[in-house]
Amino acid sequence: MKAGAFLWESLSMAMDALRKNKLRSVLSVLGITIGIYCIIVVYALVHSMEKNINDNFSSFGTDVLFVQKWPWDEFGGNYPWWKYLKRPETSLDEARFLEDNIDARWASAVAFAFSSTGKIEYKGISLTQAPINCVSHRYNEVQKADVEMGRYFTEDESAAGRSVCIIGANVAENLFQGADPLGKEIRVKNQVCRIIGVFRKEGQSIINASADERVMIPLKLGMSIMNYKENSEGTQILLKAAPGVLLDDLSFETAQLMKRYRRIGPYQEPTFSVNRMSMITNAVSELFGTIKVIGVIIGGFSMLVGCFGVANIMFVSVKERTQEIGIQKALGAKKSFILAQFLTESVILCMLGGLIGLGMVWATLQLLNFLLEKQLDSTFTLYLMPYDVLLGMGVSVLVGLLAGLLPASSGARLNPVDAIRSK
Repeated sequence: MKAGAFLWESLSMAMDALRKNKLRSVLSVLGITIGIYCIIVVYALVHSMEKNINDNFSSFGTDVLFVQKWPWDEFGGNYPWWKYLKRPETSLDEARFLEDNIDARWASAVAFAFSSTGKIEYKGISLTQAPINCVSHRYNEVQKADVEMGRYFTEDESAAGRSVCIIGANVAENLFQGADPLGKEIRVKNQVCRIIGVFRKEGQSIINASADERVMIPLKLGMSIMNYKENSEGTQILLKAAPGVLLDDLSFETAQLMKRYRRIGPYQEPTFSVNRMSMITNAVSELFGTIKVIGVIIGGFSMLVGCFGVANIMFVSVKERTQEIGIQKALGAKKSFILAQFLTESVILCMLGGLIGLGMVWATLQLLNFLLEKQLDSTFTLYLMPYDVLLGMGVSVLVGLLAGLLPASSGARLNPVDAIRSK
């Protein structure tokens, strides 16, 4: 018998057996469905969380360096925070030094920024502990500043430290209740500022980095109303790599210039850190890689239960069809044909369960996405990726083969005479 005809015959007989035993087939499928659902929904949730966190961090720029006192790649149980606490904050003078001395072939833009929190007021309405970003003029060349209404700061406004600001979408909604905020004056830490722009609404971010709640003012204005060295969440110098420049090369050049400015010898430990977003995203990927393995192991126990259920059903199926097997073997059917027949039946059962489980996972993720977007105004998105589907179907086929192997082997080894005589 040719391979194609052999497989088709095995498939036809397996499908016929499944149709004759609908209830038993449904019960077998249910166990696999639950197992696949448990594995893939955990895997999809973990993968989605990893992707959303990495995407949020990557939005700050995969081609940007951040010069700060604190490193981003040494956190852990033995993190020597006391050593970094003594480091000085990066300063505006250092940012200007880098901008003046770094070759334009290495960096396309250099900016300086610091953040703080304070009260924002407008006609009796106030927002407490609102994030306030104080940025140099070229900040929008290094980081995304998506202004939907109005405009960004002019060079004159930045240089003179004019009392102007750009506010987030939620700040505009809370203070003005749908009215046009452009041109209105608000108090930012008791400093009257005129609104010249509103950022495009981004929605809630998983790392709380959305611009919706923020107020941005020129750096010189920020330095006049608060002490950036004492009353801030830390200063940072930002450098955007020129097109085609590797971050490793730009990082080396930046570190050499910072050592030169701070007069740090070649064998002395730096008093600054040159960070990049890949430090965080790599750590996040490593963490979630471990979580994925744990999730698959836990979900594997559900699949093990489903595997035992299918194997039990297949043993029953072999016993019920013992006479049929005897007749097939008496007519010349080989062991491989009997083996393939029951293995095909087992694999089809598990694949049906896997497909239904994947369908349930997709429906669950769509419902959660709807709730996240409509009810919680979140940008967090859950994904069912193609390799999640492949994993689900691959596990289903594997379980089908494992669950059907022993029952199929027992059926293939039956003596045709004894099988025909059995009741």
